[in-house]
Amino acid sequence: MNFKYYNPVKINFNVEYTKALDSLKTNSILLITSKSFYEKGFIEIFKEKLGRRLKAYIFNITSNPEIEFVKKLKKEFNDYSEILALGGGSVLDVAKYFSVSGEILKENKSLKISKNSSFIPIYAIPTTAGTSSELTQWATFWDTPNNIKFSLSDENLYCKEAFYDPNLYLNIPKDLTIYTALDALSHSVESIWNKNSNHISTNHAIRAIELILKYLPQLQNNLNSKELRLKLILASIHAGLAFSNTQTALAHAISYPLTMQFQIPHGLACSFTIPILIECMGDKNSILLSYKKDIIALFNILNISTNFKDYKITKKDFENIFDNLNSRAKNGLFNLEKVKQKILSCCEKI
Repeated sequence: MNFKYYNPVKINFNVEYTKALDSLKTNSILLITSKSFYEKGFIEIFKEKLGRRLKAYIFNITSNPEIEFVKKLKKEFNDYSEILALGGGSVLDVAKYFSVSGEILKENKSLKISKNSSFIPIYAIPTTAGTSSELTQWATFWDTPNNIKFSLSDENLYCKEAFYDPNLYLNIPKDLTIYTALDALSHSVESIWNKNSNHISTNHAIRAIELILKYLPQLQNNLNSKELRLKLILASIHAGLAFSNTQTALAHAISYPLTMQFQIPHGLACSFTIPILIECMGDKNSILLSYKKDIIALFNILNISTNFKDYKITKKDFENIFDNLNSRAKNGLFNLEKVKQKILSCCEKI
């Protein structure tokens, strides 16, 4: 019954995104966002409101940011005291990289921060309800040519504050809405079947699962409902508060090569294996098993296939994936060899 729980992020729920500007303290602000928000005129809005306090801005952040691109980009910017990040998980991950005022070195599949580093505070305005990067200390970067996924981790990388404005979510396409919500579902499920789980993380995960099961099917048919968007934002927050203290596990470990090699969007790659993984749980986790039927039904309601054939993934592909799983896989309460054989047997039936 002994455990520790920590999450220092101040949450500002259902507020206008410009409220983030009230929290900025300095006259040296770096704005990081994506091209889509640049095209929507958000940089001009921030220029007008911040004036000379806005020292620089970046808007060429793409999905699954490549480590060499981010490393090179960071060298072009300096002399900023706060970071304002507007965007999805990739934008927030890049903001964390820029937060490190010191050297970041590659070490195997991790990025190590030099001991003498300091950290620049991040104020996050997340725009997708799923990654919860604004509530974690981790960031993910890719080296696609070498098939490597890098992780950056440090308690100082938690954002200072996060601001959730439902109006920023209203124009998100159906597919992205579903995939990001399924990412949050995966975070929640994986934090429960996790060796690092605790009572607080599990309570947050259960709440996230319940919100997703109830409201995601409704949202897919009513994408411009602010009320439903708020429900999924809240689910993402609960999921973030859950896995921020447990890390992810096997579903995410499987997902990284699926995204890198097969270009399957992350939220889909880390979730379509959940039904079969739940089958492998046996009776180890009665809390999660009570949601098993509804979770499996959700994929049918959303028309999300759990058939490997539909993703063009072969038995040989999965053998290679399991032979090269990253450390996150060991967080799960699974017999990995049993899971491997279960998945391979499913491939043989295709």
